Amino acid sequence: MHVHRRLRSPYRYIRFAVSPPSADALTLRKTLQDALGQSLGLVRAHTYVDLLWLADDGSALVVRVGESDASSLLAAVTASTARPRLSVVKDSPFLPALLCTAEPLAD
Repeated sequence: MHVHRRLRSPYRYIRFAVSPPSADALTLRKTLQDALGQSLGLVRAHTYVDLLWLADDGSALVVRVGESDASSLLAAVTASTARPRLSVVKDSPFLPALLCTAEPLAD
């Protein structure tokens, strides 16, 4: 008998497109924090978000967030009017899955 077990990740990885592009990691971190604060309040504005990768031209980024915080972050970014504008390209509990997009991850 073969038992298949799914590997569980405590994290969710999210790839965003950035418009207009911004290569400033602090600005993008602040944009995420502002989106959370605007939609969900001050406590959620301090959700731990790891910025893992930022395209050299600032047009895309990948973040890691706890699985339990992922839906809040996605909703906050979608509702946000902050600039630069972040748009979800793909999200997954498996980081390499973000490579499967129309755009390359590496420059």
